[in-house]
Amino acid sequence: MVKPVSVWVEAGREGRLLSYDASGVGPLQAGDLVRVRLRGRLHAGLVSAECAEVPAGVQLEPVLEQLESAAVDPAWQHLLVEVSMLCHTAPFQVLKTALPSGWLGQKRSNSSHGRQQLVAELTQPYPSDDGANDLSAKQQRLLQELQRNGPQSLSKLEKKGLSRSIVKALEQRQLLKTQRRHLEDKESAVEAISPQEQPPPLSAEQQQVLEAIKASGDQQAWLLWGVTGSGKTEVYLRCCLEPLAAGQSVLLLTPEIGLIPQLLERCRRRFGDAVVSFHSGLGESERLRAWRRCRSGAPCLVVGTRSAIFLPLPKLGLIVLDEEHDSSYKQESPMPCYHAREVAWIRSRLQKCLLLLGSATPSLESWLLTRSKDAPLGLLHLSKRIRERPLPPVRVVDMRLELADGHRRLISRPLLERLAALPERGQQAVVLVPRRGYSTFLSCRSCGEAVQCPHCDVSLTVHRGRDGHSWLRCHWCDHREEINQRCSHCGSTAFKPFGAGTQRVMDSLEQELEGLRLLRFDRDSTRGRDGHQRLLDRFAAGEADVLVGTQMLAKGMDLPQVTLAAVLAADGLLHRPDVRAAEQSLQLLLQLAGRAGRGEQPGEVLVQTYSPDHRVIRHLVDGRYGRFLEEETAVREQGQLVPYCRACLLRFSSPQASITASSATTLLEAIRAKIEQAGWCAIGPAPAARAKVAGLSRWQLLLQGPAESPLPLPAEQELRQLLPRSVNLSIDPDPLEL
Repeated sequence: MVKPVSVWVEAGREGRLLSYDASGVGPLQAGDLVRVRLRGRLHAGLVSAECAEVPAGVQLEPVLEQLESAAVDPAWQHLLVEVSMLCHTAPFQVLKTALPSGWLGQKRSNSSHGRQQLVAELTQPYPSDDGANDLSAKQQRLLQELQRNGPQSLSKLEKKGLSRSIVKALEQRQLLKTQRRHLEDKESAVEAISPQEQPPPLSAEQQQVLEAIKASGDQQAWLLWGVTGSGKTEVYLRCCLEPLAAGQSVLLLTPEIGLIPQLLERCRRRFGDAVVSFHSGLGESERLRAWRRCRSGAPCLVVGTRSAIFLPLPKLGLIVLDEEHDSSYKQESPMPCYHAREVAWIRSRLQKCLLLLGSATPSLESWLLTRSKDAPLGLLHLSKRIRERPLPPVRVVDMRLELADGHRRLISRPLLERLAALPERGQQAVVLVPRRGYSTFLSCRSCGEAVQCPHCDVSLTVHRGRDGHSWLRCHWCDHREEINQRCSHCGSTAFKPFGAGTQRVMDSLEQELEGLRLLRFDRDSTRGRDGHQRLLDRFAAGEADVLVGTQMLAKGMDLPQVTLAAVLAADGLLHRPDVRAAEQSLQLLLQLAGRAGRGEQPGEVLVQTYSPDHRVIRHLVDGRYGRFLEEETAVREQGQLVPYCRACLLRFSSPQASITASSATTLLEAIRAKIEQAGWCAIGPAPAARAKVAGLSRWQLLLQGPAESPLPLPAEQELRQLLPRSVNLSIDPDPLEL
């Protein structure tokens, strides 16, 4: 007898719901992962709750095997559906993002699903009055074994002298059931989790914050605005206590993978084996084990990056987003273009759990939510550093004056003086450089042409090895080439590197300050497993006096010996053509300033700039971030810029520029009437800021409309039908960068 079952299978970006014959496998339920065949190829598919009527005589392909039982439960699926609506993409795409890598799609190997065993478990508590009197001694012993120790694999039961025939006999009497399961799926007993180490004493402000959260009543979401070094992490850990002790789980997110090791170590000192790590730096099997442990329902504290927001945690009691302002929480590519903070809001509402957003420099959007009528976000303050340590003063070096005095070097005289004094004082410094590499670009001094990447609309960056060998590299597609002796445009040999990358700063410091010990901290120097932590451990152990790095330096690191934080070429941050340029620049600079003076010795911040009167620099010096938010709010409201309007960016890409441009125009004409009727307007289409990346021509269409209004767009599938197959479309609601 044919037992039809409907299965979601990858067939295009949206997936297709197809019928299969499930009579050859055990009973299936919605949310099971199965192996099926589609067009001659093996696929992993998801069983749907829907089941289509199959006409008599139709021959269905069989379900080959069950890969994972109850991979998606209804509550978790509800979250994924809401995210798909938020991101204007197909639920299947969100499902692929949320499930472990490779689980949906063409079957390549068994490794992604791991080893399964046939497991026996009780269908009801034992002893039972129903039929218990006529059971054999071994049958009773088997039931008692499962009652005491929970579900067990058949191979383990056989080692205890309980054969499969005994299991089968009890299964026929419906006293137990068997199913294929992963060993990691066994339910753990819910036990109270208590701290492993003695927590440090709380400051008065920390105590007040915790009491406010505990007495919050109906307030389920909070913004913790705490200056750098004020003890926000300790507040997070204290907030984890109650849900973990109650058998619930906690999600603690951080924006960068480089911040995971330090935070993970601190959490494990406090909560031991209850802590689970989840991020892209883990191997596939490690991520799979973490995913299954979360799904089991046993209480755990997950420390992870953006993607961890989708982990299946059926008993979720608390979500924490540290550095909630950070743009790394937004995924731009591939779709779905979600923001982890927005997903956290949805999840908090659906699972009725506490949401805690923390930052020393809150995003304008979150701050405004604390000031609105019937504010959905409560505001908590930590205005002082631990042990009343002072915030470091900021000194601005006007590079125009340095130039007027004849000092034309990359590093100013005040900064050189402070760096030179570090070794004698036993102190350390961090130096922020906007770009990695040796210099920003290579230009011909005769014709002015910059050397461009052949695949992308960006200049190539100069890199230099320890042996002095230099080469060119694209930071977008990773194209590399040797430096030519002559300009390809005019034939001149007069090349000159412009701008300053981390490598060039390292070389300059080595020449200017002989004997100063240096380490470089950027994507190139932290590659490999635990690369971030290994390098930070070396710096914390005193192997270097100065850590030179990119924006990674400013994020959440606690280095007690750092007394000086310096910024080179701050102007590159200030003058970006972006509506959020001022906000993001000040956030970065204030976060960097917070790295100095966190230990017993006072700190100082030094900023080199040609724009000392810029409002970002002014607010950096006075340290009044709240005043900046008020000023920025007025600017945005007057210009009706986000968040006082909504935006959606449609990105188009294909190998041919003409097809990309014409496709964008065709799509606009098809949707123009609908968006105008909804009060939205279109800007473009126009070439993207980087019009070519990895050989693909890129165009974009910006839509703007009333704040909080829904996107006036047809379904993603309808939009794609308007485009040639060679043109890729990406829909980015509420983009952070244009």
